Amino acid sequence: MADKIDATDIFDERGNWRSPTITEIARASGCSTATVDRVLNERPGVREVTRKRVLDAFSSLTIESSTDAASCLKIAFLSDSGAAFNQSLKEGVNAYQAAYPNLELSFHSVLTTEVKPVQFAQQIERISQDIDGLVLVAREDLTINRAVRAVTARGVPVVCVTTDLPNSRRVAYIGNDQTGAGSTAACLMGTSISSSNNRVLLVISAPYRCQEERELGFRRVLRSEYPSLTVEERVSSNDDFEYSYRNVRNYIRDHGPPGGIYNVAGGNTGIAEAIRDEGLSGEVTFIGHELNSNSRILLETGGMDFVIGHDLDREISFSIECLRASLKKQDLPNIPSMPVRIFTKYNCF
Repeated sequence: MADKIDATDIFDERGNWRSPTITEIARASGCSTATVDRVLNERPGVREVTRKRVLDAFSSLTIESSTDAASCLKIAFLSDSGAAFNQSLKEGVNAYQAAYPNLELSFHSVLTTEVKPVQFAQQIERISQDIDGLVLVAREDLTINRAVRAVTARGVPVVCVTTDLPNSRRVAYIGNDQTGAGSTAACLMGTSISSSNNRVLLVISAPYRCQEERELGFRRVLRSEYPSLTVEERVSSNDDFEYSYRNVRNYIRDHGPPGGIYNVAGGNTGIAEAIRDEGLSGEVTFIGHELNSNSRILLETGGMDFVIGHDLDREISFSIECLRASLKKQDLPNIPSMPVRIFTKYNCF
């Protein structure tokens, strides 16, 4: 037995990891300890289906031991987004790290305005060299999809949070039904916008799937339930204060004030200040996404009317659980639908 697998073998001299015992493998596989002993020592007299069951149990327990042991499971978060969302995600990751110190979590981010897909793809591949799993927030791009496929092919699972990359072979998507979120925004807009001004300005940033799905849901509900409202134009915020402020003010000066503004992206603060500086406070219904320190203040002070949010902490937790399951070669946990949350100045605490 010693020349194969010793149940008392210590793989780390400091005692952080050891191989599973025969009893543990027998319990996990549903076989007797004698059968496990035969399989591990490659002795005859065991059916192939039984041999496979024992080896699968051994593999699963080995992964579990090596990834659940202190400071063994290394997970990186990489986010391509605006400053406010990146900060919220970073705070959530830090809070999870504090609650589970046995994990080794790292956080990396790039601002929307600074992302170059080729360089971002290279960053994905570079970070993945020294981790067990990756949690990703990224725009839809062929180069980025290709990088994720290369990473997963090397055995590093990837989970997408908030915005999806369904063509990248990622393990799972954790987040809202973004089409439903956009539909919710349309319902709020349709019941809040002034009847004397039925024009809606749509604000976008970069080719994130979540933004495209939000716009799809928004337009669909406007067409079917509020046909008098029209989305007149799209302007870009680039998830940036100055960019969104300048573009919204330019739009208002060139076309006049809209009755409502729906921002599927970042840059809420810039939009709110553009509305204020144009003297339109209280006259334009402003709906955006992501409850954070900035949007909370805007709600409280009347700079925004509604914020469509989600439970980012819960999404972080589920993303890590999905990576654990993937590394253990287990079925993914049952991921519940993340509810779309509506925040006003009365419930944004």
